[in-house]
Amino acid sequence: MGRRYYRLRRLRRYGTRQLTGRQVAVAVAGGAVIALAAHHGSAHTTGSVASAAAMSAAGGGGSLSCSGLEALWESAGGSDGTAFMAAEIATAESGGRQYATDNDGNGTVDRGYWQVNSIHGALSTYDPAGNARAAVELSGDGTNWSPWVTYQTGAYQGQC
Repeated sequence: MGRRYYRLRRLRRYGTRQLTGRQVAVAVAGGAVIALAAHHGSAHTTGSVASAAAMSAAGGGGSLSCSGLEALWESAGGSDGTAFMAAEIATAESGGRQYATDNDGNGTVDRGYWQVNSIHGALSTYDPAGNARAAVELSGDGTNWSPWVTYQTGAYQGQC
């Protein structure tokens, strides 16, 4: 059996035990959908979500797939019901790149997966967990995407 299968099998074996940040990072990097486990209530994350996301990004140059963005959204407190849309927005905004930057014409800067604008102070960060928490907060847990241009234009549709 391949390493990926072994990792998935190992994650299933944990059942109701809590997963560490490193285990989440390995699963995200390996393409496992941790969001599915969290959705079914069988996994809880502990440790530093920021370090888990940073470790997962290290192997892929800071890029996350749609499933990785969904998992990051949920680990930051976002609901599983809005995770797919959040991943589509992030993919449209940043291409799933952690260090995506857009210098706006008005002197502000959009940063990270969800391109959080610098007018929001410390919420505008490249830190994966911080950027996801900011998106959860600013979007009202995915109930108001109007500040995101890709939502306004519909460019997010079909990204995931």
